[in-house]
Amino acid sequence: MKWTHLVLIAAAALGDASLAHAAKSNSNGSEEIMRGDYVAAEALIDRQRKLFAWDGDLTLNLAIVYRRTNRPEAARALYQRMLQLPDEEIEIGNTVTTMHAMARRELAKMAPTPLAKLR
Repeated sequence: MKWTHLVLIAAAALGDASLAHAAKSNSNGSEEIMRGDYVAAEALIDRQRKLFAWDGDLTLNLAIVYRRTNRPEAARALYQRMLQLPDEEIEIGNTVTTMHAMARRELAKMAPTPLAKLR
């Protein structure tokens, strides 16, 4: 799969829906995620992962679905798995980043808040 699919989901994850035009097809659940239809997105991603088990954009999209459906531990496991996959550059708007940088950024957002900060 091409990283143009990942750009769409990365944009959604970063809150930039203006990049929705970047995806050329919907074989990875990106359109469903953008609509907030996480059940349909997960079903599509699950079907695709049977063919492309650890494809980077499918893995990222599934992690996003897990986060948005209150399954943080499952999302965390996928982000950690992404760090084991070969790293690839992705473009988000005018910014170039990598799949690993995205996974690290999302993991950092999920880091538990220290008790001292909760007081």
